[in-house]
Amino acid sequence: MTAATIDLTGFDDWDGASALPRSNGELVFDAPWQGRLFGLVVHLCTAGAFEWDEFKEHLIAVIDESGLTDVCDPAVYYRQFGEAFCRLAATKQFFDATALDERTVTEAALLAHDDHDHDHDHDHPHHH
Repeated sequence: MTAATIDLTGFDDWDGASALPRSNGELVFDAPWQGRLFGLVVHLCTAGAFEWDEFKEHLIAVIDESGLTDVCDPAVYYRQFGEAFCRLAATKQFFDATALDERTVTEAALLAHDDHDHDHDHDHPHHH
């Protein structure tokens, strides 16, 4: 059995707004989550969950709406890539959008330490 491959030629337009960030021809990821996100989207596409062009439409829309046309920076590009996947996943009903919104608020609060209600000084290192 041959492994499924995805043709990124139509998507990865080197001169287009949705071109994948590259260095010396290789895909560039600044953080592990970016590569994982990319792999997840490619995997779901090759598994038949959606067509690549469906995802591309969402990505182009997110880039257009952001007003950030310089997407060579992987940090910018993959935030847009993630937003595009969330929009596609919502339209495909891969998840409950309300539950995702609730989880997003919860995670944002944790990251902001809004749940931090104990007394101690944060100017010194923690010893656990």
